[in-house]
Amino acid sequence: MANFTVNTSKAAIEESSGGSYIGKSGIYDVTIKFASVDVSKGGAESVNFNIDYSGNSQTIYGPYIQSKAGDTLEIGMKLINKALVIAGLRDGDVPSIEEEMHIVGKDNEEKEFAVITDLSDLDIKIRLQEEYSRHYQTGDVTKRLVIKNFFDAEGGSAQEIIDDTEKGVQLAKDEKYKDNITYRDSAKGANDAPTPEDVADWLEAKKAGTAPAKGAAKPAAAKVAPKRATFK
Repeated sequence: MANFTVNTSKAAIEESSGGSYIGKSGIYDVTIKFASVDVSKGGAESVNFNIDYSGNSQTIYGPYIQSKAGDTLEIGMKLINKALVIAGLRDGDVPSIEEEMHIVGKDNEEKEFAVITDLSDLDIKIRLQEEYSRHYQTGDVTKRLVIKNFFDAEGGSAQEIIDDTEKGVQLAKDEKYKDNITYRDSAKGANDAPTPEDVADWLEAKKAGTAPAKGAAKPAAAKVAPKRATFK
């Protein structure tokens, strides 16, 4: 199980230089209804966010925080650490993880989730960036929204909160990149990155209902045992 002990050191929270549904790159005011730890069939762990944006529910698939081998994935863990700091946790705190049932999806199906309760019902700003690639088997264009940063509802970054400095300075820097889009090679390097023209054609085909299915579906989460809520 990934180690969620909060770290407020400068290295952990410093910024890197660089219908009403969210579908494009941007910085959005949302409410995290609940965030949950998902375990892939291979054992890798990620954190997903069920959010409310302008009255509509949406799932943002978040970063991987632990590899199949059990190694901590620093980029993903740093993002989640920032969200926890914004939620009010401080150095050495361990967030609470509880098994909860939630109704999700188009079919309003009730499912069990390992919920990070410290993030539940949290008003937050989230910076998302469109990322396009090709499915490594089919070559079809695929799209996902990648979480790039979190800020509190007033625009404060985790570092600004801990340092008690002016809020919004880092947000202003992120604003310069809020419309960025990433075009990347597919997993395992099987296919080259799609071009902007490829993506434009794919989006137009989607509108017309003629685009191929979007690659392979995200693996279903393995059933979470109750002991997963214990973090060390």
